[in-house]
Amino acid sequence: MSLAAELIVLVGALAIVGAVFVRGVPRQKAAAFFGGLFIVGGTIFGGLAWMGIPAFITLPGDEPPAEQGLFTVVWLTTSDTDRTETGEAISPDGHLLTYTMSDGNMDGLGDLTLDVRVTNMNVLGTTGEVWPFRGEITFYSTPKNTGGIAVPIVNLTDFNSRIAVTWSGSEAGSPTFSQQGDKVVSNDWGTGMSETMNIDIEMSPTSAALVESDDYTHVDFSIGGISLVVVLAEGA
Repeated sequence: MSLAAELIVLVGALAIVGAVFVRGVPRQKAAAFFGGLFIVGGTIFGGLAWMGIPAFITLPGDEPPAEQGLFTVVWLTTSDTDRTETGEAISPDGHLLTYTMSDGNMDGLGDLTLDVRVTNMNVLGTTGEVWPFRGEITFYSTPKNTGGIAVPIVNLTDFNSRIAVTWSGSEAGSPTFSQQGDKVVSNDWGTGMSETMNIDIEMSPTSAALVESDDYTHVDFSIGGISLVVVLAEGA
């Protein structure tokens, strides 16, 4: 039963109890009548909610969780680059992945193969209920060359209209993914399902060669409403 339905039934029950203390038979009958009406109405609303039919009254707590409150997303250590790194670290919350590499290896950076574990943490939905999911790159650094021209750290394709990225799942069955340009969506992510998602990004060696040791070079993501970041640092 939904929170709204429970409140309606509670008000009805209180009205009936209050009828015992109301003086005058007409008033008692009126209080009892309206109390019974509230209970019947609350039961109907609760039955509709149980059958998956939306009621007309919605209170905080009845709504399904927003995307950022529905999924948990963390970087996995199976993520990699096509270069030799001197350091790889994932923050305790799993949202920040940092690669450190020498100047020579940074100069030749051509690919990021990233893995994330995405889990639908919803406990309100029924088994088999599906939830929408989306993922996208929200930011990428653009180091500047000697002419002052910013060069994207990622490769752009289709006449520079989108990032050269491929999103894919790694496990059989749902959820399944549909890539739309450089974004990904899923419309069959069931309650409680977990999936390892792969993000393959073509990087620009030309831009990577412009990265200096004190630069904060990064690629930012929104995956299931959660912000994740990959930092590319040049070190010894």
